[in-house]
Amino acid sequence: MRLLIELSMECESLARAEALAGARALGGEPLVVCTNRGTLVMETEADPLELASRLGLCHFVDEWLGSCEPSELEKCAEDIEIEGPIRVRSTKVGDLRINLADASRRLGRILAERGGVDLHHPRSDIRAVFTDTVHIGRVLASVDRPSFEKRKNRYMPFVYPASLHPKFARAMVNLTEVPKGGRLLDPFCGTGAIVAEASMLGMEAIGTDFSERMIEGARRNLTHLGLRADLALCDVGEIPRIVGEVDGIATDPPYGRSTSTKGESISALYRRAFAAFAGVLQRGARAVVAVPRPALLDNIDSFRLIDKHPLWVHRSLTRNFCVLERV
Repeated sequence: MRLLIELSMECESLARAEALAGARALGGEPLVVCTNRGTLVMETEADPLELASRLGLCHFVDEWLGSCEPSELEKCAEDIEIEGPIRVRSTKVGDLRINLADASRRLGRILAERGGVDLHHPRSDIRAVFTDTVHIGRVLASVDRPSFEKRKNRYMPFVYPASLHPKFARAMVNLTEVPKGGRLLDPFCGTGAIVAEASMLGMEAIGTDFSERMIEGARRNLTHLGLRADLALCDVGEIPRIVGEVDGIATDPPYGRSTSTKGESISALYRRAFAAFAGVLQRGARAVVAVPRPALLDNIDSFRLIDKHPLWVHRSLTRNFCVLERV
């Protein structure tokens, strides 16, 4: 099936990569049909409802019905066969000068000829997404974005500054391409944001940290959310012995604050960490890490950087979501 993915725009490249990785995790290699600002059209064997339930940086997963230039909207609609009654909504990406209400009326006038309109209980919920072109889709599923906001660290029993937002934790988990039932490790689990998202996706979530306070705090947060993960007090160098083989790693490691590294230099910590990662990942498996500077990964053995997605957080911090493959 060809799917139209309506991406969120906090970090567009990360959202697009997450959608593709999520589809791979559900089986098969998705084929990119086209990409435009804020959208991705792909052909995939992944179940669209399962895909929507995995994603964090997406608004809607639609059945792709067609694409055209704005001036050809009615002509494109004439070639679309869809069950009615329908509802049509239009949206735009960026500051395009377009009358969305008029666009919805124009599109609806043609599509409704076959089955009428029902604004409250339509059989087919149609969306026209105006970007560099116009994509028309039938809504199959929407992502529950408010649920991610409710899981923000500020609402948890254990709070810690600069914790990762759940929607980005979910994206990192998806970028590992670990399927449901697979083993995912966060070796610097902190407040437990990443292992919580992995647990929600049905993975065997494993979190380690050298801080007893963090392990206990993560356990409190997971209990609060009604989730389960295997947590262990563990230096990162010990994870091969304590954790064993895993299918993927997603982690937001320390950035250099002395309280989080026990005085060890960041370069030394990262070298030790990736040596341990190599001991628990098979070749081809992924480690997804958030770092302030990709250069921190320049001298890492046994891994190659295959993708990176920068996200500006504030003046003194840019998070780079880096995807590395075990070689």
